[in-house]
Amino acid sequence: MSNFTILVVDDTLTNIELLSSILEDVPYDVRVATSGEAALRSLEVKLPDLILLDIMMPGLDGFQTCEQIKSNPRTRNIPVIFLSAKDRIEDKIKAFEVGGIDYIVKPFHAKEVLVRVHTHLSIYQLQYELQEKIRLIDDNIITSETTLEGIITKVSQALCDISGYTKEEFIGQSHQILRHPDMPHELYEELWSTIQSGQTWEGEIKNLAKNKEHYWVKATISPKRDANGVITGYRSFRQVITDHKRVQELSITDGLTHLYNRRYFNEVLPKEIKRSLRQEEILSFLMLDVDHFKRYNDTYGHQAGDAVLEQIGRALQTQFKRREDFVFRLGGEEFGAIYTTLNAHDSQKIAQELCARIEALKIPHQANDVSAFVTASIGVVILDGTDPNASNADEAKLYKQADQALYRAKENGRNQVSFQ
Repeated sequence: MSNFTILVVDDTLTNIELLSSILEDVPYDVRVATSGEAALRSLEVKLPDLILLDIMMPGLDGFQTCEQIKSNPRTRNIPVIFLSAKDRIEDKIKAFEVGGIDYIVKPFHAKEVLVRVHTHLSIYQLQYELQEKIRLIDDNIITSETTLEGIITKVSQALCDISGYTKEEFIGQSHQILRHPDMPHELYEELWSTIQSGQTWEGEIKNLAKNKEHYWVKATISPKRDANGVITGYRSFRQVITDHKRVQELSITDGLTHLYNRRYFNEVLPKEIKRSLRQEEILSFLMLDVDHFKRYNDTYGHQAGDAVLEQIGRALQTQFKRREDFVFRLGGEEFGAIYTTLNAHDSQKIAQELCARIEALKIPHQANDVSAFVTASIGVVILDGTDPNASNADEAKLYKQADQALYRAKENGRNQVSFQ
């Protein structure tokens, strides 16, 4: 083994010369010190990879020197092998208690010294490489560990960097500290059910950083087991996917109102129909059209028209704010909403509240012949998932029925809701 530096500390020049001769034949880079004080000064200049340390020296003896080496964060990891003529068990025990990793009794054999030096340098090198890998993981991989109750016991620096919290702020907390209000409670119920059964959970999670900004991760959470296979806690690995999610969100979001767009509507409606039939729920699809919107644009200008669409978008988000609701801008001045209710009466009530909410915005519209303000016509189709005859429902039929209901609302005078 070469390219390693060894510091030989002995107050006897004969021992220094002998050890230097043995070690330099390998070759190792050998440095020497004739006292504990000289050894400590040498360490301030350059750190060796291993120290051969005599015990009986004037001034600081070997035990005292080793204690100071191990108390210094800069030098504490350097392996120390004691060399001594003292062969008492008490001396050997003390050597290990102060931080030595080996003990060679004088007079020593050259081969024994080389074998032990080689072994401990190999271990030292492996430990160094391991620590470097751990440091790289800590700096770059978002990891955490928790107790069975979900209390954080360990986090990586990478998690601190992206979340804005320190390790001290994490330890003893639960991951609720990162929970974003947008994430459904059901997701966490599924997560805990999975890992408590001994399985690994994978999924995408939106987290809330300390500065209240959000970021997305793809998480893999697994049980942590002891040597007997008993689950002792949980370990999580996360990959940041914020950029991917932002691109995904942009692809399904209307740029003006920030509602879902028509493209996403085409994906969601068939899924919601199937889910409603499978779970036997009441599903409603609402279509909304702003009354006399062309007249509004002609009167107030397209910029003002865009502002109206934004306000109506916010009104829809306020009306449909449950996690299971979906709100869309279908195109132009036309909007849509997909929502579930306990019964048809509740569905009708929600649609009528929305109609009144829009007029209550009190956006002046002098060209509107049904009100002094901006109003909307709404058509709603209600799918009863408990009805056996609903099994043949599909997105094309529901869309056509909602469109027909909307047309009737307009024909009957606008600013009202019509149901199919």
